[in-house]
Amino acid sequence: MVLMDTPPLELSTKPQIIDYYVKTLERVFGSEKEAQMCIYDATCDTHFGFCCDIDEEKAHELAGIHGVLSVKPDPDFDSVEKDYIYSKVELNSQSSSSSRSALLFPAGTTKYWLVQMDRPAIGVIRKPQVVDYVVQVLMRVLGNEKDAQMCIYHISWQSNYGFCCELDEESARELAGVPGVLSVQPDENFGSDIKDYGGQNLKLPNPSENSSTSNLPTNIRTKKLFVTGLSFYTSEKTLRAAFEGFGELVEVKIIMDKISKRSKGYAFVEYTTEEAASAAFREMNGKIINGWMITVDVAKTNPPKFSRGRPRPAR
Repeated sequence: MVLMDTPPLELSTKPQIIDYYVKTLERVFGSEKEAQMCIYDATCDTHFGFCCDIDEEKAHELAGIHGVLSVKPDPDFDSVEKDYIYSKVELNSQSSSSSRSALLFPAGTTKYWLVQMDRPAIGVIRKPQVVDYVVQVLMRVLGNEKDAQMCIYHISWQSNYGFCCELDEESARELAGVPGVLSVQPDENFGSDIKDYGGQNLKLPNPSENSSTSNLPTNIRTKKLFVTGLSFYTSEKTLRAAFEGFGELVEVKIIMDKISKRSKGYAFVEYTTEEAASAAFREMNGKIINGWMITVDVAKTNPPKFSRGRPRPAR
């Protein structure tokens, strides 16, 4: 059940408002037809909203779209009478940023930041792809996809590229060193939807004055790498093609969920030599594959588990 803000004034008829709902859902699916097929109820009277049949991942993405007030499970799926009266938001949206970050950082330690980005290397620029891209960027700091989604409250994707998020200052400094990030500055217009992503290109001061790439070791003592941040649609063939230019590969293995048979978003890449693995480690970290920014690390015996609220690694 999706509760919407009041539609623009020029949308006055029921067909126009329903089309507005379809366009909102289309930003998650990328297809108008799929969006139309998923909606099974709508209201245009005292309250504005609709009900749709989507998975939880898309529901979280929908909750971050401008104009969406809340996304929550439909408590009366079998009933034709729907209660669109606003209640506690069960999936986080822009209007609940303070409660979101309270789950990740100590109370009173967060600030609102405006992040300027390079143009994403993802081919055709559409909002769903940009949303995935900025989530992957923020995952480099928070280490968890859901946590990254929770902290973002605005995204720019048409002329200038960037996003706004709620983080503590330590995380903001770390974000300033992520490849593709041009600047991290305080969001001076937090209460407004009008953001200036074309301002001065000033990085948040970083005491180390070193980028994340300059701190990478030149050589590593391993033949096996651990790759995270993969799109669920990246195949082993695609991953092999991306890594085989650095040397002969022994194995490329994407880890699949045993129940859903879907990729878990991480993989192991093994080379015949340490030199090849070292070169891939240096060059592939932060690269874009299928529109998602990947992270490359040395494979450990027990790979890290990605779960909500996972503590960030100690520096």
